[in-house]
Amino acid sequence: MEYTPKKVFILDGKTYLELSYAEFRQQRDTYQSRWFIPLHGMLMEVPEDEYKAFYQERRRQKYLVERSRDNDDFSYDMLTTDDFNGEDILVDTVADTAGQAEISLLLDKLKKALVILPDSDRQLIDALFTQGVSEREWSALSGIPQKTINDRKKRLLLKLRKIFEK
Repeated sequence: MEYTPKKVFILDGKTYLELSYAEFRQQRDTYQSRWFIPLHGMLMEVPEDEYKAFYQERRRQKYLVERSRDNDDFSYDMLTTDDFNGEDILVDTVADTAGQAEISLLLDKLKKALVILPDSDRQLIDALFTQGVSEREWSALSGIPQKTINDRKKRLLLKLRKIFEK
């Protein structure tokens, strides 16, 4: 035994009797044929089948730890703390092919819609949505009032929405 238990609990019928370890050692011949498992720094008498199940599970856990060590296994659970879940670093690398196909179809539709727009509307879309220029900046660059740019943008978006609904 690796440690000296503080207490020993002896099964007496359906209840447990508590003994100090010294008392248990003095009467060890009385308890020699009984089954005890270590539990929270104490020894507890259990039926034989529970004793065997306990040590079978203990050996299984020891085997799994040895096997993991020998195979250099790594568990993301080892990274889990109170503030961080180790599994959060896993990235789902499965491609969303349906989503990619939908985006591809929408982009094709957008390209076709942009072709039918006048150059001034395409320039406005390019400036506001591709280059990230604000309406105020585009107003300064083009000399068109911001309110007019805002109105044109709204009309363009409605026009594109109608094209996409077809």
